[in-house]
Amino acid sequence: MPACQECQQEFTVTPQDDKFRKRVSPQTRDKTYPFPAPTLCADCRQMRRLVWRNERHLYPRDCDLCGEKSLSIYHEKHPFPVYCLPCWWSDKWDGTKYGRDFDFSQPFFKQFKKLQDTVPRMMVQQQQNENSEYTANVSHLKNCYLLFSSDFNRDCYYGVWVGNSEDSLDNFIINKCRLTHEAIFSDNIYNCSFVIHSSQCSDSAFLLDCKSCSNCFMCYGLRNKKFCIANKQYSEEDYNKELSKLPISSYKNYEHFKNHYEQMIKKAPYLYLWRNGRIEDSSGDFLTDVKSCHNCYEITEGRDCKNVQSGYQVIDAHDCSYVHGELGYENCECFPMPMKSAFNLNTYNGHDVYYNDMCMNNNSNIWGCVSLKKSKHCLLNKQYTPEEYEELLPRVINHMKETGEYGEFFPAKLSPFDYHETNAEDFVPLHKNSHQKPSLEPTYDLPDDINDTPESVTNEVLACKKCHKNYRIIQQEYKLLKKLGLPLPRLCFECRNAAKSRFRKPRTLHNRKCAGCKQAIQTNYSPDHPEQVFCEECYLKRVY
Repeated sequence: MPACQECQQEFTVTPQDDKFRKRVSPQTRDKTYPFPAPTLCADCRQMRRLVWRNERHLYPRDCDLCGEKSLSIYHEKHPFPVYCLPCWWSDKWDGTKYGRDFDFSQPFFKQFKKLQDTVPRMMVQQQQNENSEYTANVSHLKNCYLLFSSDFNRDCYYGVWVGNSEDSLDNFIINKCRLTHEAIFSDNIYNCSFVIHSSQCSDSAFLLDCKSCSNCFMCYGLRNKKFCIANKQYSEEDYNKELSKLPISSYKNYEHFKNHYEQMIKKAPYLYLWRNGRIEDSSGDFLTDVKSCHNCYEITEGRDCKNVQSGYQVIDAHDCSYVHGELGYENCECFPMPMKSAFNLNTYNGHDVYYNDMCMNNNSNIWGCVSLKKSKHCLLNKQYTPEEYEELLPRVINHMKETGEYGEFFPAKLSPFDYHETNAEDFVPLHKNSHQKPSLEPTYDLPDDINDTPESVTNEVLACKKCHKNYRIIQQEYKLLKKLGLPLPRLCFECRNAAKSRFRKPRTLHNRKCAGCKQAIQTNYSPDHPEQVFCEECYLKRVY
């Protein structure tokens, strides 16, 4: 077995992996140029991709074409020009004008970096939004704020991977929810708070793996139940009487219940993976309706995938992150991913595209390009005839083989982002909160209960209890929390998001025995974790 050149751990490359790489490899004149076996293990390959993705950090910046003020994922310190969305999509400029000849005396990645530092970038990836400027990697939003990697939402605030939802805030990986607060990997939730891995539940709080439940509180593993507290059945009258004793509109009460519940669910039974819908011949976590997906995480409607993270309707993909589409290898943030593509960043639609960044709208047969639209037969943004491209590409591939670049993703050191800005920080934190002094000293103490808090709180400057950074309560947030009867947050958005991310287990599979029948299972609950982890059959016996 080869050893990873980054972490030195041995890893496996199967004959099936070799066949897949050949399928996705470039072709010219009926000749295929197979990508070699990877030199890094799957975990290190993932981290190398994630350092290229800034999901949640926004900076004020002026458009370098029209001068309009906007928000960007790129800090103004970056050398390349950045255009607002109307300017980037306009015909006022042409990416091929930045084209250059390939220099066979220099490595490809060095030439590509020079091109990246020259060609205009899009401020932020947004599509068909209304009144939702403070967002990134989103589409079809209306009246949303600080929503990231989310689509088709209305009046939602502070969330990551939120889909098809309304009037919800502070959520993480949810779909088809309304009036939902602090939900994690859940769908079809209505009027609930702090709901984890649950589906089709309503009018409840503090749930774990509950299905088709309503009016339940502090429960786990329930099916088709009503009026339960701590998994104990109550009458409707007694249920409401118990809940009225300590209303969760109080921050003190809410945190008390949350802390108590987190201790309580440590003793709960856990399925070896978190999943929704039909799962067939698959491994990983946070899976919904997948088949033959191995070592995959946060995938919805996937088939025949391996080592893929955060995908939607993805087929025949290996080693990809944040993708939607078919037949891709080592792509990151390609939504939808070009057909038969590899080693791309922020590149949407098209086919036969390799080693590109932010190339949009059905490009085909392009290599090493930045910010092209509807282009064909381009290399380093220079336009070629089909014949010239077919003649040049094999020479470039052979050169990259000689330099050891062929079959490798872009080196992490070339990323325009600081490590702490990227998704890599979410999984392997290197950045420590400085607990800095707030830039503006808060002069307002939040009342304990939302019902005692005036709307004028939206004019106040607050300080996060954890990292001490300043934050504000927006008016929409105040009104929604008042409607839900929930307290205002004492943490900034980043610290709240980090707290929810604790439930996203490491993306590493371990061999472990079922706590019931003792048969071998593969799970990302490590053997030294205290949870009781069960196979499918044993788990279902406990919840049905």
